[in-house]
Amino acid sequence: GEPTGCHCVIVDDLVQSGGTLLECIKPLKEQGAAKVSCYTTHGIFPRESFNKFLGNDQVHKFWITDSIPTTVSAVAGQKPFEVLSLAPLLADYLLGNSQDT
Repeated sequence: GEPTGCHCVIVDDLVQSGGTLLECIKPLKEQGAAKVSCYTTHGIFPRESFNKFLGNDQVHKFWITDSIPTTVSAVAGQKPFEVLSLAPLLADYLLGNSQDT
C-alpha cells in the first residue's frame, strides 16, 4: 500500500534482536509514513536487544504481549513499549467463550 500520511503497523509473531523491524521501518518513513508502530506476540529480545527501541523516535508504539515475562519486566513502563495481556483471550478460550465453538 501507500504509506504516505498513514500510521503503519508492522506485525510479527516473534522478535529477537529487532533488526528486521528496524529495517522495515526505514522505507516506510522514507515513503512518508506519518507514524510507524510495531506489534509482536513474543518479544524475546535476548541480551537486552530491546534497548535499540528505547528513545527511538522512528517507532511510535511497540506493543508486545506478556508471553515472555522477563521481557515484560524489562520494558514495562518504558516508551515506546506497551504490554498487552493474553489472559482475557486465554480465559475466554478456556471457558468456551470463543467464537469458534
